Amino acid sequence: MIDIIFAIPYFLLVFWMLGKIRFFKHSGFSIKSLQFAFLLKVFSGYILFYIYAYHYNNRIESDTFKYFDDSYHMYKAFFSNPIDYLKMLFGISCEGAHFDDLYYQDMYNWYRPYESSLYNDNRLIIRLNAFIRIFSFGNYHVHNLVFNLLSFIGLVGLARFFLYHLKNEWKIYMAVFLIPSVVFWGSGVLKESILMFAIGLFCYHLNKKIRLKVALILLLSLGIMLVLKFYVLMALLPVVIAWLLNKKQIKNIAFAYAVSILSISLVAFVIGYFIPEYNVISILVTKQNDFVNMANVMQVNSAFEMSPLTPDLWAIVKAIPEGLFNCFTKPWPTEIKNPLFVASFLENLLILVFIGGAIAWYKKPNKYSLKFILFCFAFTVFLFAIIGITTPITGALVRYKVPALPFLVIGILTFIDPKKINYPWKKKFVKKANKFLS
Repeated sequence: MIDIIFAIPYFLLVFWMLGKIRFFKHSGFSIKSLQFAFLLKVFSGYILFYIYAYHYNNRIESDTFKYFDDSYHMYKAFFSNPIDYLKMLFGISCEGAHFDDLYYQDMYNWYRPYESSLYNDNRLIIRLNAFIRIFSFGNYHVHNLVFNLLSFIGLVGLARFFLYHLKNEWKIYMAVFLIPSVVFWGSGVLKESILMFAIGLFCYHLNKKIRLKVALILLLSLGIMLVLKFYVLMALLPVVIAWLLNKKQIKNIAFAYAVSILSISLVAFVIGYFIPEYNVISILVTKQNDFVNMANVMQVNSAFEMSPLTPDLWAIVKAIPEGLFNCFTKPWPTEIKNPLFVASFLENLLILVFIGGAIAWYKKPNKYSLKFILFCFAFTVFLFAIIGITTPITGALVRYKVPALPFLVIGILTFIDPKKINYPWKKKFVKKANKFLS
């Protein structure tokens, strides 16, 4: 309770900032609606904290604590040896016996028991927590608040990107701020919070003219995705390139996607040929093996059997239907033995309701809307395919698909024509929704 009280001034400062900073003031949504969404995230962050603290009492294996705890060993160098601290923080000349003996040997997640050639994404979160400790004084709830703020900035950026292409506030608000898994998993000291920050910031700046500031932000966002979740970048790049090709040069959207996918495939093949450890097929196989190894090492309860990948293209293609099915449907009712799966299960039901609404109140999209829908669905399918064929753990799968959910939901909602919804409560609801959001 004392730690929570200590974090209150930080919360009040952030809450006040939402009404003062231009990025939020000119978001297209009322400040009170953004404040409500942020309160919902903070509340979800506390729920996540209590579930991990009291239901899963092993801090070494709890994602929301393990990187926070490891960051202490880096942070202690801030006072005893600031040069070491800065080297570790920025990843400059920070390997070797000196750092292993003084810092890394006390961390549980700096090195992974199932290391591969892929970058260890744990280190970015450890470094970020070590930086936040400078002003948090080791208070977990301040870290929770900072991660929530970063995630919220990304969500607002994503909402502004959607609003630029779809002029419907309530659909966007629902897709971005109210999806259960996005709210829950994107509201804690977790990688997903930083990932949503990067995706939202990147998409928001896609609509802007390329200047130095915009270019730097785009590169920063891409860098975070590259380091944190490479597979998200693999799914996003072909969609973005096709989008830009269609916008600038190629008028036929299908041809733009074909050119994008073939170009990226060719580049990936060339890179993989000359640098085998960066062969995309090998990376996917390695990713699945990493998860299998992790499930065995940590004895994960939610692991399930899936087709093992082999390093050939046909094996990858054959595994995609099963992967997509798992990603779109899990967790199944029989798997809800874990309270953390509840939000994702409810969300699957909600998506089915949205699909039913899109069928019942179908609105034929215009040519421009169709391109936006294709962007959203293509990213979702690409990401779900990568996750589905590499992730044989339900607990990881329901978290990893979080970045695609706003795109999936807004794509479905775009097909709904509000004018066809004829219920007595409609006018009253629309009036209150518009007042709240505008």
